[in-house]
Amino acid sequence: MNLLVCDDSIIARKSIVSRIEPSTHNTIHQAENGQQALDILTSHHIDVLFLDLTMPVMDGFEVLANMPVNHYPTDVIVVSGDIQTAAKARCSDMGAKDFIEKPFATSDLVDLFSKYHIPLRNTELNSSISSSTGVDLVAAIREMSNIALGSSAALISQQVGHFIEMPLPNVASLHQSELKMTLQDIVNNSESRAVSQRFVGHGINGEALVCLHGTDFSNLTYQNGEQVECSTNEIILDLSNLLVSSFLGSFSKQLDINISLRQPIVLEKEVLQLALNSNQFLADYEQDIFTIEFVYKAENLDVACDIVFLIDNDSLSAIKAILESVL
Repeated sequence: MNLLVCDDSIIARKSIVSRIEPSTHNTIHQAENGQQALDILTSHHIDVLFLDLTMPVMDGFEVLANMPVNHYPTDVIVVSGDIQTAAKARCSDMGAKDFIEKPFATSDLVDLFSKYHIPLRNTELNSSISSSTGVDLVAAIREMSNIALGSSAALISQQVGHFIEMPLPNVASLHQSELKMTLQDIVNNSESRAVSQRFVGHGINGEALVCLHGTDFSNLTYQNGEQVECSTNEIILDLSNLLVSSFLGSFSKQLDINISLRQPIVLEKEVLQLALNSNQFLADYEQDIFTIEFVYKAENLDVACDIVFLIDNDSLSAIKAILESVL
């Protein structure tokens, strides 16, 4: 049997591969993006493809749109954090046979592996982000962010009634000067508005900056299918709180901890500009600030939400300690 696991995250690929019983009868191929997957599908007869949706170069939807690449029947199992009902329906319409939600446990795979005659390894792994060489913190946070984005997008889509395009998170350390440049771009954009919201819990402290721009925010003010009257600031605060809380809710659940949110604050441009010009701006952080950055967009609407989570070094140490505790 030829199997192909396609995911840009090595942790996610390892999570699938490690649950397959090694056998001389099985060959496991791996791809980091959709284009690599199509290349492998073209040159090999693949029986089962495990396919992520959110990837660089070519995403899972594009892979499904380009299949089949030959006459060999390949069963596609989507493995994704994008759990929007619309996303699942699209995958099914495009030919996917099954859908697994991230994160998953071995117990979730028992019936599925049996259905496709894939030998399941009996040993239960403690954690998909564990490794014999310790925790790759950036890779682990990136994979947890991918999963959190999927849960968050599903909740937001349900609340606003529009499909949310799944973003790829940028997980990296930014110098204070780089972050200031990013925020300065927001100030220079006349349509942009910004919201700040602090979060704290289990030794983790940080701040979320939500930058909203577009002309269709009034189209997001629906409850139970009916539009409700809201001021601009109410819309901004409600949407920002939903974006931040839904992401952090899933992120903290994966760590099995609780993270509390402070009240969101609308940052007027004049105030934000004064802060940018101040020597005290970001004074609570080191010169290099660990960030999780992504952009939410609603399909068919002129709405975009740039979100940056700022995390200090002590919080990174706390996250690493939590991850290492499950090894």
